[in-house]
Amino acid sequence: MKWRNTIAVLALLPVNALAVGYGWLAAGMTGWAANWDEEPYQPPLPELGTACGVVAAIGAALWWARLRRAAALQAVPLLALATLMIG
Repeated sequence: MKWRNTIAVLALLPVNALAVGYGWLAAGMTGWAANWDEEPYQPPLPELGTACGVVAAIGAALWWARLRRAAALQAVPLLALATLMIG
């Protein structure tokens, strides 16, 4: 069972990198645009919420597949995206 968790985590690294990278890109572009127009920063909640939903759905599927440690590790990208939601 230990190897199944390890393989699942390694297989999901590109997906998690894409989800967190998309969130960072959306937040960075919104922050840049807010700085350019001298308006207060408002986090892009629809984009970040979608990325959080994808990561949470993957974690739920892993939990349902009894890969508990791999599902628990999905909290790391979820927390990274949640911190971007704080304005």
